Amino acid sequence: MKIGSKIALFYTLLSVLTTIIIIAVFYLFSTQFINKLYASYLREKAYLTAQKHWEKDEIDEQSYQIIQRKYDELLPEAHEILLNMDSLSEDSDTLNKYLTQHQQALLIAGEDSIPFSFKYKDQLGAALYYPDNEGNFIVLVMSRNVYGAEIKEHLLLLSIFLVLFSSILIYLVGKIYSGRILIPLQHILKELKRIRANSLNRRLKTTGNNDELEDMIKTLNSMLDRLDSAFKAEKSFVSHASHELNNPITAIQGECEISLLKERSTGEYIEALQRISSESKRISNLIRHLLFLSRQDEELLKSNMEAMSLPDMLNDLIKMNERIRLHYQETGKAATVKANPYLLKIALKNIIDNACKYSEKEVDITLSQKDQYLVLEIKDQGIGIPPEEIEHIFQSFYRGSNTHDYAGQGIGLSLTLKIVSAYNARLEISSEIEKGTKVRVIF
Repeated sequence: MKIGSKIALFYTLLSVLTTIIIIAVFYLFSTQFINKLYASYLREKAYLTAQKHWEKDEIDEQSYQIIQRKYDELLPEAHEILLNMDSLSEDSDTLNKYLTQHQQALLIAGEDSIPFSFKYKDQLGAALYYPDNEGNFIVLVMSRNVYGAEIKEHLLLLSIFLVLFSSILIYLVGKIYSGRILIPLQHILKELKRIRANSLNRRLKTTGNNDELEDMIKTLNSMLDRLDSAFKAEKSFVSHASHELNNPITAIQGECEISLLKERSTGEYIEALQRISSESKRISNLIRHLLFLSRQDEELLKSNMEAMSLPDMLNDLIKMNERIRLHYQETGKAATVKANPYLLKIALKNIIDNACKYSEKEVDITLSQKDQYLVLEIKDQGIGIPPEEIEHIFQSFYRGSNTHDYAGQGIGLSLTLKIVSAYNARLEISSEIEKGTKVRVIF
């Protein structure tokens, strides 16, 4: 079921339920009013009956005619029963038939000439205790409320008709209204269907209504921006990865073809195999780095974490390079980091190797403690990074405009950033052209 139909159906059910409750309350009060009104007519009929039978000799003729006329006009179909209290024993069966013992007690103990209502089967009745100079009497007047029943029946039929008619009308109105509401949503859906992988630059038009749909459009546009950036980055990544893998493969193929053209000396074969081995190692390192880049941070965190001594790791990384100077500021606390030793070693080695590669002078490495953080600073005196390129150097396969004379693949820093970020560390970098670069890792 479509959203428009669901909204219309929900709106209809809610409205119909409200309508049924209102009509039910109206019907209940109307029937009660009809019953009370008819009961009042019966009580008046009972009083007129008593006056007609026992006050003829006590009032003038004109007054009696007025009573007679009212008596004839009011509920002529009513059934009357007259009982003499002085001979109640004879009429007790008749009285017990219509009134309970409690009602009889209330009738006799009540105020004179004040009738009260009762119900007998499908009839309403009125009972009156009427003392007179001729004796004490009881008047019972009963009648079936035919007109009231007809009115109730008409009200019931009208209620059913109103519920059915309102249900249909409300559903149609709700359907039309929900359709109008969903027009912008349908437009958004139509525009989204037009967006393909080759048209991720397309964006949804905003409505300017400052409502929930406007927020949704902005969110979708933001998502499209991220998708477009991710898609472009993926294309660039695949392109660069293919290029970087193709170069050593081409070199290996070339060495093999040259070696197979004619018989060569043992030394020449050894040199060719050494070049093939070097290019194979290059491919292996590239593939390993690419696999690490494709992994999620959760995977990195779960892989063999342990507490490691940073000074020991740094000493191990720099022991074969005489240009590196390590400065360790003792703080009295163990300079340890909880991480995967292998991965963290790769990250730090990439930074140190870059510093050594792009600088012919000494490289200073300083390990210090600031507040609760460990700060590792690697500073070189090399070619530096152009200011406008610093924000791009962490992108995979990105290489600075001044690094063309240096070998490299452009994935070292992106891999480093991914690893240190997985261990909640920060990577900061600052640089000046021809003065050097400073990289800070804050654990």
